[in-house]
Amino acid sequence: MSDTGKGWRYKEKLATYCDGLIPYDESAVFTGLNTGIGLSHDEHRSFGDGRFNSCRVSDMTMTIGLIADDAVNSRQDGFEMLDTLHSSASENPPKPLGGGWQGYTDLRNTGVVLPCNNKPASVVVSIAGDESYDSPPEARKVGELATAAARNAYAHWSCKTTFGGRIPSISGPTTEKYPSSAKGTCAGIRITGYERLHIDWIKESRTSGTTPLEMCAFGEFGASSERLYVLEAAFGPYAQRLRSATDEPGALNANTGLGLDMAWATAACPGSPRAIFSIYATEYADPRKPFLIRSLRGFAERSAARHGCTDLRLPH
Repeated sequence: MSDTGKGWRYKEKLATYCDGLIPYDESAVFTGLNTGIGLSHDEHRSFGDGRFNSCRVSDMTMTIGLIADDAVNSRQDGFEMLDTLHSSASENPPKPLGGGWQGYTDLRNTGVVLPCNNKPASVVVSIAGDESYDSPPEARKVGELATAAARNAYAHWSCKTTFGGRIPSISGPTTEKYPSSAKGTCAGIRITGYERLHIDWIKESRTSGTTPLEMCAFGEFGASSERLYVLEAAFGPYAQRLRSATDEPGALNANTGLGLDMAWATAACPGSPRAIFSIYATEYADPRKPFLIRSLRGFAERSAARHGCTDLRLPH
């Protein structure tokens, strides 16, 4: 079949595939106009405004849907949109997608959030990839696919919103560096006075007021260079995925909390559900509560300020 014929066939498939939300140019970069392998799975979930689409584009899974501001994760056997957000592991902290978009990439997963001005909800595009997309040029192409799909989706869900522009170049994988050199998401967190915790390195990403996920990791040098503590800030739907309608393990339902190896705080953000800031001590760490609380405070205060959030509630 000629390239022209492939293009017609591909365009015809896209008209109904994933409710017509997948963009032609940005998806063809990955599929090569192959409708059989490139567009291989199209699934619709739930009903009404809660309906969302889960589709394959090449070897990536794209999830596109509308998430109400009062939605929480039911944590039941049924698969829901909130389950798809940041769903696969990456060694890289999330980076801001840039270009004026509320989005992130960790060089494997990508997410874009479009808050609606006319209803208490957000259009969300989530893309789960694998290590084959962990180069900056590939991550940028995935980001362009996500933002183009978001442009298609806003009208589908009658969402009045504001778009970003072209995605700038994306930096490469985040490397470990000495704690004293923190300038991004780990900046302002005091670790002096806790020398016995053996924190040798940090992993952080550039700060931004538009990324729905932020992370800072502390670790120790050694044979496997293990992570000791992980701090995360989650905004909008990415915070909602941590909430639950019941007091199940791992559900951050109260405004603050403190456990044996974790702590969390929340803040009120403009036009969005409360943000969640958390710190977890891994199995390799010494989870001392004073350190958890102090580190969480330093991380949450700066992150909340970047996003214009107020009413920060911290554990004691």
